[in-house]
Amino acid sequence: MKQKIDKNTWPYQLRRLPWLILIPLGLLLPRLAGNYPQAAEWYARHMYPYISGFLETISGIFPFSLAEVAIYALIIGVLGMLLVYSLRCILRHIPFIRLFSLIITLAITGGVLLNAMYIAWGFNYARPKLYELLNLPVQDRPVEQLQELCETLCLEAVSLRKQVAEDDRGVYTLTQGWRESFKEIPEAYEALGEKIPLFSYKVRTAKSVFASEGMSYAGIAGIYIPYTAEANVNINQPALLMLSSAAHESAHYLGIAKEDEANFVAYLACVESSNPEVAYSGVMMALINCGNKLRAADPEAFAAVRENYSEAMLRDILEYNAYWESHEGTVEKAVNEMNDNYLKHNMQESGVKSYGLMVDLMLAWRYK
Repeated sequence: MKQKIDKNTWPYQLRRLPWLILIPLGLLLPRLAGNYPQAAEWYARHMYPYISGFLETISGIFPFSLAEVAIYALIIGVLGMLLVYSLRCILRHIPFIRLFSLIITLAITGGVLLNAMYIAWGFNYARPKLYELLNLPVQDRPVEQLQELCETLCLEAVSLRKQVAEDDRGVYTLTQGWRESFKEIPEAYEALGEKIPLFSYKVRTAKSVFASEGMSYAGIAGIYIPYTAEANVNINQPALLMLSSAAHESAHYLGIAKEDEANFVAYLACVESSNPEVAYSGVMMALINCGNKLRAADPEAFAAVRENYSEAMLRDILEYNAYWESHEGTVEKAVNEMNDNYLKHNMQESGVKSYGLMVDLMLAWRYK
């Protein structure tokens, strides 16, 4: 007769400790993958589409963000178990080894999830730079070219702003609401994919987040969750960049992991949209990014460009800035620091480029 193993013994628990190596392995994966960009590109083109497609098939069943619900359940479940086991251990209702076993189980689970993140999506961080994949001539460029780019974007924004609706305060608004507007993003990516095969993989509609107000206090406009292949968007933010945020998170779904590259791809997709509301959001996102870099490089040149902003554009920007300033605080600083550490750990840097990767990609695209 097979003898039953007693899991509440120290020898058994000590035999589980080697599984904790999953944690340092998961932390090392981005560094290891970074040495093999071509292998990462093979993964992005031949493995990742099937993984994300499978995950999206499951999460797509739900009209809400499955990832958000799962995160809440995970946090409540973990904290609840730790609290209950700790109290029972203190009151001597259970031996300490039971609490120790729970902690080991949670640590191993964390290691599994960390490695699963890279298998499900994270290896995309190690892909070759987007300018290499698109054969764009990214290089140091004179500030005059940056000014010309900002002037062009400004003219486009002025034209598009005349074609969109505004609320009773004179601020840009979505005529169909965010739910219907989000459906425009996959169509925009479909149009982009017809021009650039790299982006031809089908994009799914982004989802809203119940705790959007909390995301605002954390300074988050959107987030992509690899475990469920869902693009999640903060719908509490002003309309100005809400659709470009949805396009940005959708770019992550395409395997564009780096933030600046996702911004650039979001712009390319938005301007392919037949809906001026989507195009306006994308152009304004690009103009704000390029304008900030121009202001840092040449304040007088930026002032000259800004004089051409329409009054309606200025109202939109003022409302957008006021919203995010009203949500600044300790939470945002803490989240920004964590996000900064996460991005640096995954080797996101601008390298030798002159203005920042997103702006340099814009310049290379315009002057190719």
